[in-house]
Amino acid sequence: MNPANNRTQGALALGVCQSSELSNIALERCTNARQAIELVSSLIDTYGYYGTGETLLFADPKEAWVIEMCGGTLNNRSGLWVAKKVPDGDVFVASNIFRIREVKPDDPNMIYSENLFDVAKARGWWKPQDGPLDWLKTVSTGEYSHPYYSLARTWSVLNRISPSQNFSPYVNDTWSKEYPFSVKPDKKLTTKDMLHIFRDHYEGTIFDLTKGMAAGPYGNPYRNDGPFDQHKAFEPGEIKPGAWPRPVSPFFCSYSYIAQGRSWLPDPIGGVCWFGYAQPYETCYMPIYAGVNSVPVQFYYGNHSVFDKNSAFWAFNFVTNWATLRYSDIINDIQYEQSYIEGKELSNQSEIETQAKKILDSRGTRACCEFLTSYSTNNALYVLNDWWKLADLLITKYSNGMVNDVKNNKTIRAGYPNWWLNESGYQYGPRIYQYAELQQVPNLVYTNETAYTKPGNELNYIIEHQSA
Repeated sequence: MNPANNRTQGALALGVCQSSELSNIALERCTNARQAIELVSSLIDTYGYYGTGETLLFADPKEAWVIEMCGGTLNNRSGLWVAKKVPDGDVFVASNIFRIREVKPDDPNMIYSENLFDVAKARGWWKPQDGPLDWLKTVSTGEYSHPYYSLARTWSVLNRISPSQNFSPYVNDTWSKEYPFSVKPDKKLTTKDMLHIFRDHYEGTIFDLTKGMAAGPYGNPYRNDGPFDQHKAFEPGEIKPGAWPRPVSPFFCSYSYIAQGRSWLPDPIGGVCWFGYAQPYETCYMPIYAGVNSVPVQFYYGNHSVFDKNSAFWAFNFVTNWATLRYSDIINDIQYEQSYIEGKELSNQSEIETQAKKILDSRGTRACCEFLTSYSTNNALYVLNDWWKLADLLITKYSNGMVNDVKNNKTIRAGYPNWWLNESGYQYGPRIYQYAELQQVPNLVYTNETAYTKPGNELNYIIEHQSA
């Protein structure tokens, strides 16, 4: 996460800790979320912090914690951080902006760097008479790239899991408090629900990326960056000439995952990483158990600069890119495969875990892990093979502007929807001899109707019957 934080930039030259490495170290050395928070915070205090503002999430089968960190201290070396426990049964959303607000010294579910209040006062960022220290407002300028860059995604997730709270998509400013730190879902979320949390382009909302001219005739939700979509610090009060909404499922995503931890099962079985390459909306998630000893070699590497059919990443990234040719149709093919494969994985999960538990009890941990490795590997390779078959199908089915039914030897020239023909100026095309004069007719609309009139009177007929 990268809040536009001009208060911390340039103050980190001597720091050595980066957020990605902090998470790696915690995974190597800790057995629960609280230990991870304590280790990461102590490393920041001891060695400093390098980078822009970041959020790390740590969870175990019993609890989850959030730690947010930045630079900006008095010695230009150490860092500032705040950590907060997610209430049991709640959902927290991280989306490129600090989400922890008031820092409460007497809260047993919150810890923070010892120097936080002293640094905030010395830097002039906060005064005791201001009331409780607001972490977001004290150390960050809030939204990172543009208004709603982060907050729209926060709203979308909260709105989908807890619609009864009727969260508004609109906020007053970048430090808005409309969205709480966490919310309790309206209903218990299933694994399938979680698999779909990332699959969101704001469909059906004011930010819907599948609608309008920018989505093209086939509802393509992905956008190339405009001149003001680059990751550049957004200053309070700044008005940019334009921007695209950033969806939960962005075009540039390399992977996403859902970590599932269940306290009633032994660790090798109870921990599952539902992993998906490339864009979440079009990927297929695969269960990788905590007890595996390895993953398929196709999952070891990936290079954005080299198309490689031996790399699992490219199977999923290719399918999404091909889908942008005719998204409203191709997404149906993708979702059919998603539903079939993920449905099969979910329905088999209980049986697989029952077998794994029997092997663990009768033959020990090593045999159990070998079984889980075999299942996770074989399933991942099956999904990968299926996705390359899907890619091949999409190439032949959707090419040259046509939809080809190979099995039935039929080809459909589906064409453009009527609204696109109207918006793209199809009605001004050279369909009468008075073509030059036709271009001068204002507000001409496409009606999808053919009419006949006296030869030589075509222009007059159009003006009388079709101009708005």
